[in-house]
Amino acid sequence: MILKEALIIEIEKERKCLIETAFKEGFTSNNTVEISQFIDDMLNELEKIN
Repeated sequence: MILKEALIIEIEKERKCLIETAFKEGFTSNNTVEISQFIDDMLNELEKIN
């Protein structure tokens, strides 16, 4: 349960970072895409836990 909660918190933190980066650098910038892929990976891990 602790891992799941920590993962959810990290996903939300990264989502905020994604939004800021997308508006600052553009939606197709390398940094934006990397953060998006990282969030996708974390969401996949969360799905495995559920």
